[in-house]
Amino acid sequence: MSTARTRLPALAAAGALTLLLTACGGAAGGAPTSGGTLTVGLGGGATCVDPQQTFNFSSAAMARTVVDSLTDQDPRTGEIRPWLADSWEVNADATEYTFRLREGVTFSDGTPFDAAALAANLDYIKSLGAKSSRGAAYLVNYAGTTVVDPRTAVVSFSAPSAPFLVGTSTLVFGMLSPATTQLTPEQRCQGELVGTGPFVMDSYVQDQTATVLRRAGYAWPSSLSTHQGEAILERIEFVWQPVPNVRAGSLASGQTDVAMSLETQDVAQIEAAGGTVQRGTMPGLPGSFIVNSTRPQLADPAVRQALEIGIDRESVVRTVLGTSFDPATSIVTSNLREYSDMSSMLAPDPARATALLDTAGWIPGVDGIRARDGVRLEIGITYSDDFGAFYTSLMQLVQQQLQAIGIGVRLNSVTQAGLVDAQSTRDFDTLVTTITESDPDIVRSIIQTRSPDTALLESSGLQALFTRQQAESDEAARTATWAEIQRIVLENGIVVPLFEGTQLTGIGPSVTGVRQDFKSMVSFYDTARTE
Repeated sequence: MSTARTRLPALAAAGALTLLLTACGGAAGGAPTSGGTLTVGLGGGATCVDPQQTFNFSSAAMARTVVDSLTDQDPRTGEIRPWLADSWEVNADATEYTFRLREGVTFSDGTPFDAAALAANLDYIKSLGAKSSRGAAYLVNYAGTTVVDPRTAVVSFSAPSAPFLVGTSTLVFGMLSPATTQLTPEQRCQGELVGTGPFVMDSYVQDQTATVLRRAGYAWPSSLSTHQGEAILERIEFVWQPVPNVRAGSLASGQTDVAMSLETQDVAQIEAAGGTVQRGTMPGLPGSFIVNSTRPQLADPAVRQALEIGIDRESVVRTVLGTSFDPATSIVTSNLREYSDMSSMLAPDPARATALLDTAGWIPGVDGIRARDGVRLEIGITYSDDFGAFYTSLMQLVQQQLQAIGIGVRLNSVTQAGLVDAQSTRDFDTLVTTITESDPDIVRSIIQTRSPDTALLESSGLQALFTRQQAESDEAARTATWAEIQRIVLENGIVVPLFEGTQLTGIGPSVTGVRQDFKSMVSFYDTARTE
């Protein structure tokens, strides 16, 4: 069994108060005070607020106030830290996890959080199947949970599952009461949630407003929190503001205190009004092109390699997104522990890209677009502006850069539903996608489910490496395996990364202690007003 991580003393977390309030809050206008109401502007609709079913930053902001997770993940180091679990042990092949649960934790309906409640939550998440895509990914080989005693649970898997420990820190494993696990998924989506968290759901009207109230007697925050006991705020009101500049304007004018999911152009307005903007890299798969190497043009490895080095990521990202986003330097984001810097393989080199295409027999036509054996070197890029209005501007710059080396590009902007359809049918040349998750195994999942060329995954050795990394509970060994995966994926042009996703959260000048977790989702437990 590997050595368990033990829970940090409360004083250790409290000792970081000054540092974290400065790093995670707004520009303080005075000493934090207990009580008060915080108003949060949310971006986009939250059609389901159940943390175990949905992934949406608006939903997450609300759900995190109501639920706690077994563990937490340090946003600076990626280390897994105690929360509802005091400690844990993992066996050598990552098929068995033994959790020792924190004593005295209760749900807001008064029932205890114990090993049986943990088992009920994991069983429920597993039963949700596709309705809990993130949970399903972490529980793919889940075999059940054994209740040893009220404070000890053993979670078993039928095959190695090294990513599971990281999964326990995520919102999808936010713990809900046994009574809540008896509700239908639809009931839970509409706000019928009872958790162990520092707030309780008071009201929820989909796509309009929601309110949570401070829970009396709360006493079990994450070891990363800056204070102990009940939440500082008395009340949080969430309002839907789907248009980014409306959220920014409301914050700048003082109508709201926090604005979620801002865009780059909103930063200056908020800072000019005395607020601050938190910038958090969303871990997982960067904004990337998934390449369909079964298409005639893209079956040629020279074309796929030319795509990788024919794009000047620095120029594209800085022109459209400024300094709020970073160019991608691998197929996993730079804040994951398994990340390897592959920037040398992605450095822009139009001359080399041109030489690769020349050697492969792709000859420029009269319009500059190349062809070979009667096949025109033209590819489609399928993407969705539903994930941000900036996507079209990014794709247009990529289109210009690739056309400069003789690759024609058709831009295919679709709805989010259209993108999902293209993914499921694998009907695309290249498809732009990004996904946020705390473990790189989600990148494995995306490649295996999105890439139409399963033969290439097998012949390149990736399938075997994907299986190996799922069994490696040793951090160094798993990082080494992922370094090899990143190299092979880029060598074969299976994924062409472009930019790292960023979550921009605006915070008013009278607010402190808004904390972004490892996935850049916000937590309001340590938040206070200073007026």
